[in-house]
Parts: sequence; C-alpha cells; structure tokens
Amino acid sequence: MTKPNQTYAYFTITGDFDPIEISRLSGVTPTECWLKGDTNPRTHIERKFSRWSLYSRLEHTRELEAHIADVIEQLGERKDKFVDLSARFGGQLQLVGYFNTDYPGLHFERRLIESIAEYSLSLDFDFYFLYSDTREDS
Repeated sequence: MTKPNQTYAYFTITGDFDPIEISRLSGVTPTECWLKGDTNPRTHIERKFSRWSLYSRLEHTRELEAHIADVIEQLGERKDKFVDLSARFGGQLQLVGYFNTDYPGLHFERRLIESIAEYSLSLDFDFYFLYSDTREDS
C-alpha cells in the first residue's frame, strides 16, 4: 500500500545570530532552532549558520495550503514583531512536500499572497515526488 502524501510548512530565519535573541524579540518559542557552531546531532557536522523556525501545527497529511495558513496565523498573533523580524533578518516561508501518490497542485488565494507579502517573506519549495516502478499502484 502506498503512503499518503506528507506536507508541512514553516517560517524560518537563517544567518549569523543568536536564536535566543529572535525568541526574545518575537516573544515566541520556536519549534526548532540552533546556533551557528552547534553540532548537528544527525550528521555530527558543525552547523554553518543559525536557524530559528516556527512550524505548522497540523498533521502532515493535511493539504499544503492549510499548513501555510496555520503558519501565517501563528505569525499574526505577534504580527508587528514578525513583520519587523522578517524585514531585519530575511524571513522565509519554507514549503515541503513528499508526494507518494500524486502531485495535487498548489493554489494560492489572493489573500494568502497578500499575507506573505505583508511579512516580506521569501518562498522556498522543497518538493519530492517519490514514485517507484516497484510499487503496487504503478
């Protein structure tokens, strides 16, 4: 049986900073963060940059548009702070999809595009189509 598609989204800032400072300025605890120079526990390699990220709270089987809306909703709880942080540190909206069955497409309503622009976010898409000739449904 084929796994369902898995998607998620998150707001992130990367660069040369202390993630504790981003948490202090935003008043939000990140979902994930690390400091430049920390050792990556998976690879045991020193991290080349700091990162502060706030992930969608939804199940990974939900559609990607819902994940994006959830991240924007979280940013909206402290909108002025995240508008400032994004402008100062280069905020990014990261979209991730592991497509096991099909690619469902991606549609941005006008309001969503306006929200992304309000935060001056860049967008990064990491999409993976995990098709295999050996699967039962091929």
